[in-house]
Amino acid sequence: MKNIRILVFLSLALLVVPACQKELELNPSQSLSTDEALSDLPSLKTAVNGAYDAIQTVGYYGRNFLVMPETEANLVYLSTANSNRFVASYTYQWTTANADITDVWNNGYTAILRANNVINNVDRVDGDAAEKNQIKGEALALRALVHFDLVRFFAKQYTNGTPATDLGVPIILTSGIGEPARNTVAEVYDQVIADLVAAKALLRNESTYRFSPEAAEALLARVYLYKGDWAKAETAASSLIGNTQYSLATNVTALFGGPGSSEEIFTLKNEASENRGADNLGNIFIPAGYGDIRVTSDLLNLYEPGDSRANLIFQQPNNEYYNGKYLEQDGVVGLASPKILRLAEMYLIRAEARFRQNNTPDALDDLNELRLKRGATEMMSLPNGIGDILAERHRELAFEGHTAFDYWRTGTDMVRTQCGTGLEVSAPCTMSATSNLTVHPIPQREIDVNQNMEQNEGY
Repeated sequence: MKNIRILVFLSLALLVVPACQKELELNPSQSLSTDEALSDLPSLKTAVNGAYDAIQTVGYYGRNFLVMPETEANLVYLSTANSNRFVASYTYQWTTANADITDVWNNGYTAILRANNVINNVDRVDGDAAEKNQIKGEALALRALVHFDLVRFFAKQYTNGTPATDLGVPIILTSGIGEPARNTVAEVYDQVIADLVAAKALLRNESTYRFSPEAAEALLARVYLYKGDWAKAETAASSLIGNTQYSLATNVTALFGGPGSSEEIFTLKNEASENRGADNLGNIFIPAGYGDIRVTSDLLNLYEPGDSRANLIFQQPNNEYYNGKYLEQDGVVGLASPKILRLAEMYLIRAEARFRQNNTPDALDDLNELRLKRGATEMMSLPNGIGDILAERHRELAFEGHTAFDYWRTGTDMVRTQCGTGLEVSAPCTMSATSNLTVHPIPQREIDVNQNMEQNEGY
């Protein structure tokens, strides 16, 4: 995929690779139109698998989209002994030709267009209604997830800008050739919410490894949080917290030992056969791989004795600390199945939503429910307000792709206390939440071929 303008999906069977099962035997049909290729339920299922596959790539949830929001923040640092990966994100030296940024754009819109082909064809296909609903619901939820990811990556945050006029990303609802202009941030959020509401009504599947109605609801909770719709964020998060099929993990180390815990709501499962070698997510963090990205004192100092989450960080003979959330899976070093949505985040979302609605006692209850499960002591107050809630999010969600987004959506400046020690690549020690550098540039390829595409400020 070079850019949106030249994307034409003439044969989904040729372009998709199953993401949630090991293999499917397909007969590529280069001569078929999209309508012909998606003429029955098996081909539609294959097409949905292709959308999942697009978000599993190294350039998206397979690694980069989880790593960049961490290297742009202060919980990790890029070692001076590095493989030249993620230097731009750590130093904020963005160019419009940056490959990691381009990959997020390309893989995101690939997933959207594959989902669109399903959404726009499923209703005319014969078959079981419930099965068709599930297929369409998954495609709608995937389209929502990606539009949401793209708008928070390439635009100002809803709660830290002027969403009615700030440029977001193009909303793409059909496949084909075109030169789409950027919709506003508010318009993108409206579409994301509409897709998730529609998906939730259609979905019936309860698998953790595909979108379920609960996963759609959990994503809605996150979207409402980013939007600042506190009441709806609280309601959505509460529905997951009250769902008896989910419970906070009693062993946080085992939680990250592989997929399938009681805490997971939506996980992108990677099989051992999907080993990407050096590009496995964990290998950028651990000495057995590249080991480029290491843990800062900013994060270490957040943990108190007894907090089991600190056990996911380990020290090496060089006296530096490393992230242990993605050590290995199924005996494969660095392989991981990213937990996109999990119950702990729902407690954190509800705590913040309640605090924003001046309900500090219930916010504390949510934070303490999580803290006590992790072996930390009970908090009696929130003297730093939203800062205390962000600190709890750091303790729980470090290395999972949330940190920089949390700073920018709350209008909080990022401060690297560990900075300039000689261990790290030279980089800014602070970054203002209002800096144009907190918004990534639109890839130059897209600007070059789409006369309606406007670049972000400062690039």
